[in-house]
Amino acid sequence: MLQHSISTFSKMVPGKNRAGTYFILFLAFACLCAAQSEEPPVAFHVGGGLTAITGSDSGRLDKGGNLQAGAGHFFNRYFGIEGSFMWNQLGITGSELNRLGQPDGNARVYTVTVDPTFRFPLGRGFSAYVFVGGGYLRRTVEFTQPTLVGTFVFDPWWGYVGPALVPANQILGSVSSNSGAVNGGGDLNIPIARRAHLFIEPRYVRGFTSNSKTTIVPITVGLRF
Repeated sequence: MLQHSISTFSKMVPGKNRAGTYFILFLAFACLCAAQSEEPPVAFHVGGGLTAITGSDSGRLDKGGNLQAGAGHFFNRYFGIEGSFMWNQLGITGSELNRLGQPDGNARVYTVTVDPTFRFPLGRGFSAYVFVGGGYLRRTVEFTQPTLVGTFVFDPWWGYVGPALVPANQILGSVSSNSGAVNGGGDLNIPIARRAHLFIEPRYVRGFTSNSKTTIVPITVGLRF
């Protein structure tokens, strides 16, 4: 039916104007899809992005990346509770490595949070979320140095099968800290299908780890469905 309507419409439009006409039809169809976008009461989200460091660790830990996954239930159009797991892979600044006399290192921050969430419909399938909550945080800092380890390899290019030395990182020391954490943030949800949205989310996370508090700002882009 849609194909027949477009075909009939195209015959009514002069050839030199068809490209512009098809573009207008495409925009109208995209707006129609956005208007029909729905946000179900039970939703899942997954994404990844960049993580910045702030607070007392800003001169020690270096920025990195993050992955996030979670799910939530909305009791009505405006309020729900979401749970999120986030993994952050971070570096250690050169100045901190020099101060400690270490050749290299990295850090990881894991969080599991439960967040009461307020949803604000913006029209045409767009919405904004604001959340605040807390949970569990684990921070691990490792100091490493490059080394060579023996292993058994198969190289189909050169036809070699046998022992070889490959580069690896030797862990010189590792320190982990577990603590409670609070977090808050918001996101903008952009409709891309009937029950799917692209979201952009900045989040502030503060963990009460020993020796120094852990404060990170993950900025995540992902899908909510």
